[in-house]
Amino acid sequence: MIGRVFLIAAFMGLAFPAAAAARPLDPLLEGFDDACAYSDALATLLQSSYAFARKEGTLSMPAGYEAMFGPPSVKPENEYLQVTLPVVDGTWRGVPVKEIEVYITELESGFIYHAVLFQPDALKAAEAAFKQRGIAAQKKLAAQDESGFGWDTGFAIIDGAPRYQCDLST
Repeated sequence: MIGRVFLIAAFMGLAFPAAAAARPLDPLLEGFDDACAYSDALATLLQSSYAFARKEGTLSMPAGYEAMFGPPSVKPENEYLQVTLPVVDGTWRGVPVKEIEVYITELESGFIYHAVLFQPDALKAAEAAFKQRGIAAQKKLAAQDESGFGWDTGFAIIDGAPRYQCDLST
């Protein structure tokens, strides 16, 4: 009898493997929701995405995060290039992340927009985790914007997609 229980348990384990646990992107995104302070790893990833989008270089994934991203894509959108870095089973502050989105111009300029897009079904969790953080970060960022460029950060919903964004265009 005990042997059959173990056999059934073993079979169930094979038939229903444990779901892969989502991995946190928190170390990579540390500071992004605090007035757009970028970790070194995120800054390197984003800088390399510009070169990748402009066909001037390759995308440099931070060590330890390679398996957390799917294949990147670049598509022209009006006068911009949209770089999409899809996230595979990653979270930020416990909220499932869909992708990191980057908008740049085809030629180097002062236009810089980055966003972390959350899974659409995580709207309420994203809002709870990031709305107040975004309001505080916007006040802090506005105080740092001595040139009056109108830098913007915070939680937003654009075209139904919840996101945390940083626009540091000059």
